[in-house]
Amino acid sequence: MVKVSFTKHAEDMLVERTFTKEGIISVIRNPDWQVDDEVEADVWHAFKKIGKKVLRIVIKGREEPYTVITMFYDKRLRNQR
Repeated sequence: MVKVSFTKHAEDMLVERTFTKEGIISVIRNPDWQVDDEVEADVWHAFKKIGKKVLRIVIKGREEPYTVITMFYDKRLRNQR
């Protein structure tokens, strides 16, 4: 199992956006694609296509334990991939 912690903001977003920790960890383990953050060297983004939506998870750390900063459906990527 991947070692992951969640910021307070990410914990709040889990509830507000009805995600589960297990679901988020699953995407971190097996993203459809990932990209490095353009600003922060230690941050990367994991993406998962779910139906017509694309889930973006913002993660800090290049090695475990990872820290989830936030997660959301990225409307800008709806028609990509």
